[in-house]
Amino acid sequence: MSTAQHGCNSNHRVYEVVIVFEAAVIVGFIAGVLMVALGMAPLLAVGVGGGAAVTVFTAGLAAFGYVHRQN
Repeated sequence: MSTAQHGCNSNHRVYEVVIVFEAAVIVGFIAGVLMVALGMAPLLAVGVGGGAAVTVFTAGLAAFGYVHRQN
């Protein structure tokens, strides 16, 4: 494997992490706003949003890891 291919693969890994992070932030924000809209206390809604963000981030990275293991 050449160094050019190795650098390209590492760049893709960074992009995957950034995409999963952005998705986690968006889902967490939407979950928090939805909980406030449904009448939950703001502090508890922040906790729900944070939990949703952590869950999406962990599941996303696990999914990318699984796909890369298959290759």
